[in-house]
Amino acid sequence: MATIDKASITEADQLEQWSTKAVVSLSASLVFGRERASEVAQPLLMALFSLTANDYEKALGVIVNIDDFSVKRIFLEQFKHSYILNTGSEDFSVLIAKVDFSNRQMSDRYDAALLKLFNENEKSTALLSKSLRALPITSKRLALKRLSSREFDNFKKVKITTKKFEIMQKQLFSGTREPVVRTWVWVLIFIVFATLAVGYIV
Repeated sequence: MATIDKASITEADQLEQWSTKAVVSLSASLVFGRERASEVAQPLLMALFSLTANDYEKALGVIVNIDDFSVKRIFLEQFKHSYILNTGSEDFSVLIAKVDFSNRQMSDRYDAALLKLFNENEKSTALLSKSLRALPITSKRLALKRLSSREFDNFKKVKITTKKFEIMQKQLFSGTREPVVRTWVWVLIFIVFATLAVGYIV
């Protein structure tokens, strides 16, 4: 028990030292403007995430307890973005990037990341919303709005259809049916898939 307490004290001391040094560094950088201060804040936050083992709540608690309002504001502005970069979440990185939904490639990449996170959260909007807390508020709102959009619903349908098609394709190749029967099955699958694809494009 004593060992655990000692470890906790050591961590608390490290976080206090980080806070003291970070406030001094960021205060000094503010002399050169907010943009420069924001640049300085990012590596300081990365160091904080390392100290807290990427514990979102613990790291945020350290920032919230900073007394200097100007310094605190800069850290809070950069906090979520830096957290996502530090965790290396490719899906979150896609969701915080600028996206033009009129660009099919960009929208498909965005929707694919959103669908993956949605599935990982048991297809629950409430669980996904909680998971997206690490996103900047504007990015989170956009993701939840996109989730309920007709475009995203169509994207899901196409993905589900494609997955079923791939499964059926594997079953057909591994099956022992007659070639003529297999040909008719392929024709039917193609017609269904083409119809769904055309409906999605329209």
